[in-house]
Amino acid sequence: MGLTIDKSGLIWVGTIEGVGRFDGKKFMPFLLPDSMVANPQHMLSDQLVFKIIEDKNGTIWLVTDGNGIFKYHKGEFTHLTDKNGLTDNNAADILEDKHGNIWIGTFYGGVSKFDGKTYTNFTKEGVIDGVEIGNLYEDSKGNIWFSVENKGVYRYDGTNFTQFTTENGLTTNGVQSIFEDNKQQLWFGTWQGISLYDGQNFMNAKDKEPWTK
Repeated sequence: MGLTIDKSGLIWVGTIEGVGRFDGKKFMPFLLPDSMVANPQHMLSDQLVFKIIEDKNGTIWLVTDGNGIFKYHKGEFTHLTDKNGLTDNNAADILEDKHGNIWIGTFYGGVSKFDGKTYTNFTKEGVIDGVEIGNLYEDSKGNIWFSVENKGVYRYDGTNFTQFTTENGLTTNGVQSIFEDNKQQLWFGTWQGISLYDGQNFMNAKDKEPWTK
C-alpha cells in the first residue's frame, strides 16, 4: 500500500499485513517489539499500512488503518494515537511540508498539523466541511491541498481554506490524486476523469480520446 526508500537505501513496503523492508538481497518483515503492545502479537504484523514516508530528520512514519501512526527513528518507536493528540486513529495520508511540519489526513477526524511538539487540528466540525480526508499535497508555493470525500479539494495557504468543487469547475467532487506540473498547474485525478487547474480555471477530460491543450 505504501512505499518509500530511506536514506540508507532500504525499501520500506506497506501491505495489508504490515510492513516489510528490502535491503536489495532479502525481504524481511518489520515488527514492533513486544514491549509496545498489550498482547503478545506484534502490532504491525496484521495492520493495513496505507502510507510510509521518511522525513528530513530520517524518521520513518507508518500510517495504519485503525491503529494510529508509528514513528521509527534510530531504533526507537513512538506510537501516536487519539490518546496523545491525534484526532483519529484511522489515518489515510501523511505529508511533510517544506518547513518540516507533518500533516496527517484521517478518515473521521479531519486534518492535523504536527510541528514535532504540538498538534493543530482542523476538524470536520470546524473549517473542513467533510468527513474522509484523502490525498495530501504541497505545491511549489507552499499551499497544502487535500481531497475530502465527495466534497472536492481544499487549499490551505497558511491562513485561509479555499474549497474547490464542481461548482468551481471540477469534473467531480471525488478526487483521488493531486499533482503539480512544471508550469505550476494542478492536476486532479477524479472518479470521472482528470481536471487541470491553471490557478484560475479548470479544464476537464472525461472522454477516451487524446487530450491536448
